[in-house]
Formats: sequence, C-alpha cells, structure tokens
Amino acid sequence: MWFVWLALGLTLVTVGGLYTRRRVVAAAAALGLAPRGQVALRWGVAWLLFGYPAIMFATVAGSLALGRDRMGGLDGPLATWALVYPFFLAVLIVVQALPYLLIIDAVAWARRIPMGRGRALAVLAPIVVMAIYTPARIIWERGELRWRHHVIHVAGPPGPPPLRIAFVADFQQDRHTDAARAAAVMARVAAARPDLVLSGGDWINMGPDHIAAAARTAALVPSRYGTFSVRGDHDHFAYVDRGRSIDAVTAALAAGGVEMVHNAVRRFDHHGRTVAVGFLTYSYPARASDAELDRLLAELQGADVRILVTHQLVAAVADRARGRVDLVLAAHTHGGQVNPLVGLWHVPLARLETPYIDGRYQRGATTIIVTAGVGYSIVPFRYASPGSVELIDLVW
Repeated sequence: MWFVWLALGLTLVTVGGLYTRRRVVAAAAALGLAPRGQVALRWGVAWLLFGYPAIMFATVAGSLALGRDRMGGLDGPLATWALVYPFFLAVLIVVQALPYLLIIDAVAWARRIPMGRGRALAVLAPIVVMAIYTPARIIWERGELRWRHHVIHVAGPPGPPPLRIAFVADFQQDRHTDAARAAAVMARVAAARPDLVLSGGDWINMGPDHIAAAARTAALVPSRYGTFSVRGDHDHFAYVDRGRSIDAVTAALAAGGVEMVHNAVRRFDHHGRTVAVGFLTYSYPARASDAELDRLLAELQGADVRILVTHQLVAAVADRARGRVDLVLAAHTHGGQVNPLVGLWHVPLARLETPYIDGRYQRGATTIIVTAGVGYSIVPFRYASPGSVELIDLVW
C-alpha cells in the first residue's frame, strides 16, 4: 500500500509544483522581474521540487542495474544540505500554500482580475509566510522529545509492586540520529529503572552502516526481564535482500543480549503474576496473516496480563485484538513526523493509513499506546510532530 501513497504524493508534488511555479513566475513578472530572471526562477523552482527525487530514482535504478547488495544513498552532508533539506522544505511550502493560491486564482477568475501588482503580492504572500514559518518551527522543535508516563490498572488482587515497562521505537539510527543522541535517550530510559524494555522496532534507517551502533543502543538499558523487540519495516532495509537485512539486525541485537522476536510470545513471572507479551511482525515488508495474529492472541490467553507489541498498527489489527489483550503497544507513525499546516491546523498524514497516530487510546478493556518514536524516516526532520518515549506502570 505504501507505493500507492508514494505515487499519489509524487503526483501531488508534480502537479502542484508546476502550478505553483507558474503562479510564482507570473507574479514575479508582474512585479517587474526581467525575462532572464524569470527563466532563472523557473529553473530554480524546478530544481528545488524535482532535482532530489530525479537523482534518487536514478541512484536506486543504478544500484539495482549494477546488482549491488545495498541501495545507493544521498545521506552525506553535501547531499543533505544541497538536495534533501531544500527539496522537502520546498514541497512543504508548496503543499501548504497551494490551497491559498487556488482560492486567490478562483477569486481573480470570478472577478476577472488581471495579474497586476496587487494580485502578484497576494500570490506571493502565502508562499513567503510558509517559507518563514515552516523552517522556523522545524528549528524550534529540533530534538524535542516527550517523555510520557502511563499508569494502567490491570485486573487482579493487589499485592505485587507495579511492573514498569519502557517502550521505545523508531530510533532509525543514521547520521541524523547518531549513536550519541541515541545513547542520551537510552541513558534517561535507564534512569527510570524499567523492569522490562519493549521496542516497536526500526533500530536502523537505511543500509548496514549503523547496525552495530543500533545494537549497542538497544543494549544500553539494564532491566530485570530484559529487552525485546519486534521487527520494524526499516530493519528490512539494510540490504536489497530483505531476509539478509533482518537476519543481520537480529544477530547484532542478539549479540548484545536483545531479542528480536518474530510472531511469538514471551512470558515473564512478576512476583507471582504471569505477564505474556506477544510480538507481532506487522509492517509494510512483512505482515502477519489474520490466522497468525489469531494464533498469537490465543497464546496470550490465560496470563494475568496480556500485551501485544507490533510495529505498525492498523484498524483491522486493533479490532482483532480488542478485548483479547490488556495492552497494545505500537510505533511506526512518528506521530505523522511531517504534519503540514492546512488552514489553522497541522494535519498528520499518518491518518491516511491508521486512526492510531500518536498517544493513548481506549478500546473497551484494551488500552492502546502508540509512540511517536525518536528518529526520522525518509525526511531528516520532524514538523509539528515531536518524538516520544513511553514509560508504562502496570498497577494491580
């Protein structure tokens, strides 16, 4: 399904970008920009909007044609500042300004207003506003991480002390979320003294270069019952061969004492209470079937506390788990990560694939917690979507 959204997104960027470029150049001409300057502006906007994806597609195609074991990347400092940041900022500015441009053109068409100085300034105004607001907010929120504490009361007679779970996900280690930042986050997690550390996966972003560092990050928190993780989608992206990728990440984590569990249940005895945790492999590259999910849920029954951990949580999985587990932990969405401003509100794009975007939800007796994660996916920044780490106390 992800490629459908990618195709739709590229279509929107292409059509909206060409329309916006035409409006901007016409407005600049109305304000007196010379023909040579108009040509430069036209090519400059085209480069901002289409240069990075064109080079990226060519790089991926070249990697596949040459039979390389990994995809070529554009994550070096020069490419990041010259291509990646300008492209995503330009796309955000266009997407956010586009509704205003359409309204301005509709009014001008209805009232037969030519492209004079007033209309030109009206066209440029939303673009200038978004060009100031968007990077300013990104810079202001850079590195922001919410530490959320959840208290969940579980059925059963009182007696045992609370079980503290640290739930982390989506570190996606690369040069943007490096080992130093990841270690600082995990140091704070360790200071919370969790009994059990669970992860929603995505320890790496792309390529194998950060697998070892990510494994060291995963092993940084000591806990009574250990650290366990599901498989994230990006954990499949170290190599072109996805099986090789997941094997490499699993082996590196295991070397540090962290278990990446695939469609299986682990049980823990907490002061005489049985806590069963099911680890569901559910992401774009690998999705458990309904039968596999039902088997996993059946294995959880009979425990005093039943927990389901998954990377990606869609409505169908949540509906199937409702009432059959006490707690669902999920990741993947990054809280939207890049939430464009539509009118006066930032809209999380993750709503296109799931109603469970960020935070805590209650579905009958089942509590759902979705973490916004720590790192970045594809876009090397967050916009109106700070990350999060979840600390959960299960109380009898």
